[in-house]
Amino acid sequence: MNKGIPEVGGRSAKFALALLVLVYVFNFIDRQILTILAEDIKADLGISDSDIGFLYGTAFAVFYSVVGIPMGKLADTWNRKNLISIGLAFWSFMTFLSGTAKSFLALSVYRFGVGIGESSASPSAYSLLADYFSPKVRATVISIYASGLYIGSGIGIFIGGLIVDNWNNAYPIISEAPFGLKGWQVAFMAVGIPGMLLALLTWQIKEPPRGLSEGLISSESKNPLKETFKELVGLTPFGLVGSDNFKKELSINIIFTVLIFLASYYLYVLTGDFLQWTAFGIGVYVICNWIHGLKNRDPVAFLLIFKSKALLLGLLSFPFITFVTYALGAFGPSFYIRNFSMTATEVGIIYGLITVFGSMIG
Repeated sequence: MNKGIPEVGGRSAKFALALLVLVYVFNFIDRQILTILAEDIKADLGISDSDIGFLYGTAFAVFYSVVGIPMGKLADTWNRKNLISIGLAFWSFMTFLSGTAKSFLALSVYRFGVGIGESSASPSAYSLLADYFSPKVRATVISIYASGLYIGSGIGIFIGGLIVDNWNNAYPIISEAPFGLKGWQVAFMAVGIPGMLLALLTWQIKEPPRGLSEGLISSESKNPLKETFKELVGLTPFGLVGSDNFKKELSINIIFTVLIFLASYYLYVLTGDFLQWTAFGIGVYVICNWIHGLKNRDPVAFLLIFKSKALLLGLLSFPFITFVTYALGAFGPSFYIRNFSMTATEVGIIYGLITVFGSMIG
């Protein structure tokens, strides 16, 4: 083994795994803490459950999903530990700024930022772990990394509940609170700061050569930003420029654009929620653009994704799982606070810690 190349499954690998689990924990702390703060945010900003659903779901998910595609390409072509560190620092800063929000619009913008930053983590982490650990232990390693999801979700609810209640009890008169901050604002700030500090530590992870664990080391990309920009353009109709049948492809693009617009408009008329369905429509449109142009940009990737029954069925079925689990996760804490007169601290202890320890047992 060369001196500058980390050993497969060695100390550097274990160090990287430990830090990446922590990164994933903070990923979900910053994502899930909103749910325990929802009742206070609603009361302070004068917003509805639908608006909370937008902040927790659509505002975050659209940017997370859409930006995740070029982020994945960047993870394939650039330094992965740097990408994780920068992404972690960015989303943690956006979480901190969420504590400064004084309007629904400002909080929405910061949630957009959290989604963008968090989209950098998992593509890079999975790639790093695949190079650091052999196929024999890879499933175990991935499961350890994935535990950060539930640990972070539970800790986010637990810490958020403790902070918001203790702050509100200590400063019942807002004008007497430091900087006039409310409990929910302090909670966002409190979880954002450690994430920015953790980003300094993740920068110390050693970047392994690609293909290290299989012994098939590949060369680095010479133009990672150029390749990522190409993927970014592929999210728009401009990605069709240069295709063999441009007029035909453009016609198809126009057809699904009209269908998405009509579906989004009908859902808006049905629910009266313009912002929700506009963002949803934009997200679906961008993803459809990417799929539509992928066949021309990267036919190998297109065939691997859309000609593999197992992968295709997984892509189609997984959203139904998250549809249920995220809906329960979004409004579970609010349900207990409203219907059982529980405090945020009580919900955090029971709901949050059950999530943490239940996931560890699982």
